[in-house]
Amino acid sequence: MEKCPISPDERLVKSWLRGRSKCTEAAYRSDLSGFASAVGKPLADVTLEDVQDWYGSLAGAEASKRRKLAAVKSCLRFAAENRFIEHNVASPVRPAKVQEDLHERILSEAEVLGMIEGEDDARRKAVLRTLYLMGLRNAEACGLTWRDLTRKKQGGTASIFGKGGKTRHVSVPASLWRQWEETRVDKRADAPVLIGVDGRALNHEAISRIVKRAAKRAGIAAPVTPHWLRHACASHALDNGAPPHVVQAMLGHSSLATTTRYAHVRDGEGTGDWLKG
Repeated sequence: MEKCPISPDERLVKSWLRGRSKCTEAAYRSDLSGFASAVGKPLADVTLEDVQDWYGSLAGAEASKRRKLAAVKSCLRFAAENRFIEHNVASPVRPAKVQEDLHERILSEAEVLGMIEGEDDARRKAVLRTLYLMGLRNAEACGLTWRDLTRKKQGGTASIFGKGGKTRHVSVPASLWRQWEETRVDKRADAPVLIGVDGRALNHEAISRIVKRAAKRAGIAAPVTPHWLRHACASHALDNGAPPHVVQAMLGHSSLATTTRYAHVRDGEGTGDWLKG
């Protein structure tokens, strides 16, 4: 049986996504698929008006809309740079400016601990603690494998291949490492660290569901996402005395200004411990 030929668009997308983590690839493919369905034409025929109309029709949270636009612009920029299209028609499109609402997305330490302590399942609790204590993005968490880890006397270090194709090294608390080992079922180096009941890696949507259910159990009415735990990690660490450059390196921020946005968003308690959980 002959294989179906790969379309020019699919060939381009495969090249654009090469080297990215599986979770990032899945998220970007989903964003681009939604765009392609909306415009109904090959990428080479897409116009600026198509991109503007599509972006204007998007519903949902601003952060989600901005991410989708960023994915489409990145793909079209790659296409232009590799002469698949004449020029990047999406270049002039800018995301809508919104009022800074970071303070609305910072959970208190009590709220985060309530989410963690209210989770009875060891695997799901490990997910919550990983997102919070290490400040990982959702895609970074679901792509984490045992090969990425280096054991130390106390805890260890994780090599995180993150946003922008950059690798950073994040400290792993000893208690979290022990929890990972207790829930581990696959001893292979490429086995995922965060797993579901079937022992397989959790995907982007599964981790989101775990976080949302934990927030609901803790009585938090806000629409909490995995990224909120990353925000909380930065804010609580700074409030409790962590040097900004340490938090910057841990979260992989390219600019210290990005990190210091989290300082004093909520008053810290000065406990001396940067994070609990």
